Amino acid sequence: MLDLANARADQARHEQRDAAAIAAAIPIPIRLPARLDGQPLTHLSASSYSKWLACPEAWRRHYILGERSAPSGAMFLGSRVDDTLCLYYQQLIDTGETLTPTQLQDHYRDRWSAQIAYEHDRHGISWNDALPEQAAFNLGLRALETALNRIVPHLGHPLAVQRKLELTLAPALEWTVQCFPDLETTSSEGEPVQRVVDFKVKDVLISAEQARSDIQASIYLAARWLEGQPATEFLFAQIAKPGPRRQQIGHTIVPTARSTGQLRGTLARLALAASQINACHHTYGPDRPWGFADPTGWRCSPRYCPHWTTCPGGRGL
Repeated sequence: MLDLANARADQARHEQRDAAAIAAAIPIPIRLPARLDGQPLTHLSASSYSKWLACPEAWRRHYILGERSAPSGAMFLGSRVDDTLCLYYQQLIDTGETLTPTQLQDHYRDRWSAQIAYEHDRHGISWNDALPEQAAFNLGLRALETALNRIVPHLGHPLAVQRKLELTLAPALEWTVQCFPDLETTSSEGEPVQRVVDFKVKDVLISAEQARSDIQASIYLAARWLEGQPATEFLFAQIAKPGPRRQQIGHTIVPTARSTGQLRGTLARLALAASQINACHHTYGPDRPWGFADPTGWRCSPRYCPHWTTCPGGRGL
């Protein structure tokens, strides 16, 4: 009789060797640069990799210098909806029972208040006229209702909520790539399909074409692949905010998958990014700019970059 646990372990070891072979083609660093306070950087993530691609200077300021800013109201709203949906699934995993809509709304209110106080003691929250606090709170309640009625029934049986996945490119490295998927599920009908799910509340939804090259999906699927439990697909479970683009709140589930070649390519990209980060630190040090974003892109603007006003490549000096 086939021992599935041993088979998975053998597969994971095989995939790790593949990762090591990919990393060996690139001068991958044993460790990442230390922060300005002397603490080592021990991991990359999908968000840090994306920030690196968009603007090395923003990456340096955020991760090396520790320059942090207030989250936007939209970010705060999305996180609170994530929190509540994850609680729904964790309760289902732990007890086999679902929380009622009223119980979820109560948790949402409590979590909202607690996180408002927490952010107030740090950097505050950057609300704006387009999304003031009360409007954001009410939108979150509507987003939860939409998610429960329109999205949850199609996601499958929950296996894990915000499980920590660590992707290691080669043995002996002192850093990893960390992932915390909102949800991991399996289909409850027909042939089992393993899924990784990410909840989003957005103005502009991720399209199927964008999903095919989205780095978050690539990294999360690569992490599952390397641990010997490959997922069939990644789902963007999206709530569409009402606004100029639409009159009513909307929703969509956008699936995407990756071939083995694409997963290997993701590992190579992560290895190269780590190498480039170390090269910039060695060449320019922690106190000089490492490279600027495309000035014609939306990220290089006072609205979307918290460093723009003091950046030589932003406002200028």
